[in-house]
Amino acid sequence: MAAFFRKYSRKRGESSLPSIKDKGRQADSASAASHFFETSTLVEAGLFALFTVLVVIISFLGQKPKGPQIILNQPASNRIVAEFPFEYTSSLLAEEEARAVRAQVPPVFQRTFEPYERFRQFIADLNSSIAKNQIENEDEGEEAVRAALSQMTGELITATELELEAETILSLTQLTTPKERSTLFNDSMAVLKALYEDGIYTSQDSENGSPEVTVVQLVDEEGKLNLPNARSETDATVALRVRINSLSPNTATARALFDLFRSGLEPNLLYSAGGTNRAIERAIAKLKPPVIRFKEGDTLIEPGVIIAERDIERLTAYHAAVSTRGESLIWNELFLKRFTLTLVLLIAVYIYVKQGLRDVHKRNRAIAVTAVSILLNLLIIRTIIELGELTLLNSRPALSMLPYIAPYALAPIIVAVLVGGAPAVLSALIVATVFGIIQNDSIDFLLIAFLSGVVGSFVSLNIRKRAKLLRAGLLAGATAAITGSAIALLNGYSFSLIGQQTFVALVVGLLTGIIAVGIIPIFEQAFNITTEITLLELTDFNHPLLRRMQMEAPGTYHHSLMVSNLAENAAASIGASPLLCRACSYFHDIGKLVKPEYFAENQRDGVNPHDEKNPSMSALVIKAHVKEGVEMARKNKLPRVIMDVIRQHHGTSLIHYFYYQAQQKEKDIKSGTNGKSGKKDAVKVDESTYRYDGPRPAFKESAIIFFADGIEAASRSLKKVTQPAVEELIDSLISSRIADGQLDDCPLTFKELEQIRSSFEYTLLNMLHARVEYPKEEKDDTAANAKSNPREKEENVENATVESGNQQPI
Repeated sequence: MAAFFRKYSRKRGESSLPSIKDKGRQADSASAASHFFETSTLVEAGLFALFTVLVVIISFLGQKPKGPQIILNQPASNRIVAEFPFEYTSSLLAEEEARAVRAQVPPVFQRTFEPYERFRQFIADLNSSIAKNQIENEDEGEEAVRAALSQMTGELITATELELEAETILSLTQLTTPKERSTLFNDSMAVLKALYEDGIYTSQDSENGSPEVTVVQLVDEEGKLNLPNARSETDATVALRVRINSLSPNTATARALFDLFRSGLEPNLLYSAGGTNRAIERAIAKLKPPVIRFKEGDTLIEPGVIIAERDIERLTAYHAAVSTRGESLIWNELFLKRFTLTLVLLIAVYIYVKQGLRDVHKRNRAIAVTAVSILLNLLIIRTIIELGELTLLNSRPALSMLPYIAPYALAPIIVAVLVGGAPAVLSALIVATVFGIIQNDSIDFLLIAFLSGVVGSFVSLNIRKRAKLLRAGLLAGATAAITGSAIALLNGYSFSLIGQQTFVALVVGLLTGIIAVGIIPIFEQAFNITTEITLLELTDFNHPLLRRMQMEAPGTYHHSLMVSNLAENAAASIGASPLLCRACSYFHDIGKLVKPEYFAENQRDGVNPHDEKNPSMSALVIKAHVKEGVEMARKNKLPRVIMDVIRQHHGTSLIHYFYYQAQQKEKDIKSGTNGKSGKKDAVKVDESTYRYDGPRPAFKESAIIFFADGIEAASRSLKKVTQPAVEELIDSLISSRIADGQLDDCPLTFKELEQIRSSFEYTLLNMLHARVEYPKEEKDDTAANAKSNPREKEENVENATVESGNQQPI
């Protein structure tokens, strides 16, 4: 474009004033260095190489193969085959064998003789009571002996809590002599002791349904296992009756003796929890660890099979075997394969950027923003995956949710806001592809991440409120949820799992929008980028600088509003940023706040400070408003793009009014019309003194404001607003500035210039339209004429101090 403008300038035969241009370039050496870094192909290639290395390191270095995603109780989507022979010890199978052992080991009981000893003591006390009663009551008769014996026996039974009636003992004393009774007691105690030694356990209770124990392991005092001829309580009772019958002389005696000794028969085999556990541990210790072996090519998982715990254990062991094969972090098949795939992708992206995005303003900065956004996104994804796998290793259902926790729409949203739509889609493609590769070359997750990123970037375009970033994140999450649900249904997953994945995707999408709200201002500061969100905030008329301008320089404030209308409509006509033009137009003349009275639009009552100054001094005052505006913008922390427009909105154009005034003064001196000798006192006028320091407009929005500023000021000199007059004014100004080389550094085309010219014409005619003159009464004619004259005088003053194509507002 610059070449076209130079050709056009040479055709008009105007002098190019190279010394002035060189001076402008030297004064802006810092901008030249910045321009080099932002547009240099060498820097661009370096950014690409660094980006490629960092992507590979962040995404793949040290990563182990994951294998296809398998989810407990869900069907397997792929066949998984062992690539090498391996074996592992199955903890699940070992646990199953241990459970079988626990079921087979009988409960362990400890034998106690406490019930026998209590009953033996009872029999001894009973014999003593009978003998004592006979001694004390024998003289009083049989009835007295019987009554006293009944009382003593009842007290003894109550004290020992035996299930026995006193009548049984009384009957036995009547049926037997003391000698027979002593023999029977001794023989019966021997029988009872034998039964206790064999062991008695609880019989099945029909009331509470407790099971009858049929196998007993007896632990003696030394902890050794014995297997006695233990009996149930029922069998022991039968054995007691049989042996007492054989000891008794008659049936009645046998009956009474049995009733007595049956009360002393109790279970003496008690369950031992510690002994049972020790027995189980001894049995488990004898088990051999189950080792499962696979050969190379054996199928680990069949497609379509419902995944069980054993399948997960098998694949976990296989992945552990893969990671212990001792491969290098870099020189291994997995890393090299992923590096190659990523390199091919990024080379294709680089070619597209070189060929398809050549019109991106300050491309290297845009590339840097995109690269940092993608790297940050990948770093967050890798961190989430690595930490998730460590913390959720024993929770397979939660581990299956891990890929949905990754915020893969973060980079596309950031890039869409800061750079634009096409780079945002590219970032979505890169993030999605790398994420799919991380998930073991999963096409499913590549599709989920890509669609989510594209939707997030599309919704984020032209956002002017930060709150709408939350909507972008939520819609990106909804896209991931819908896509993931469709894939899950095709794979036959359960509705409960699909519901969990949907919920997680929506929550992560919302969190992605929140993170983007916090990160974008950091990127704006780090890369000197101004988003439309910030620009919209700056268009608030309550901004301190705009409030000052309204109060201290109202004419400049009104001028800035008019320039913003012209520039905004022109930017929209060529596809530039209307909001950027509006915001920059508001602040482009803030430097006039330092000395507002030196500029014609702020002068009142005919007072003009320039009347007392030389043209060169007046020109310096006028030029100073650019530097002072930049300094005010810096102090108020305005974005860099606004400071660029402040520097460039006059370019290196000539301050015509004072330049011609100086030339006229030089002529007067030479001709001696001012009363001085001519040639000796004449000083040659240096054109550079009357030119702005620049730089010239370097981007489309700056050039639009450059033209709008001059056209709005020049339009004040129009005595009559007609379409031909407006067209002539606009054409004259644009042509003169092109001829002056003011657009040599700007990417505007002639087609865009024509569209800008048409927009200026339309907007200016609407801004300066005439109204129908209202009829007035005759008595007011004189007053109306009196009021009109000062206005005409004021317009003449303004016309004398306004630069159109050949004049500059002061």
